[in-house]
Amino acid sequence: MAVLRDARAALPDGRKLFAGIISALVGFIFISAATVLILPILAAPDIDFLPAELFTLLVALAIEHLIGNDVRGLAAPRD
Repeated sequence: MAVLRDARAALPDGRKLFAGIISALVGFIFISAATVLILPILAAPDIDFLPAELFTLLVALAIEHLIGNDVRGLAAPRD
């Protein structure tokens, strides 16, 4: 619900909406890259893929939680 509320709040300001879309695309690219990079180290990808991917996602969420605000602060335009 919070995602829908935030998207609705960003609709009048095209710049915020564009920044959100770009942020989502970058996140998707990072998750895709992590998936591609983790496949060669799995002994049996058909069995080990889901736990490894869940671990990768949890690590990415933890890193985003720890440094996400700092990175967004650097990317934000200065007013």
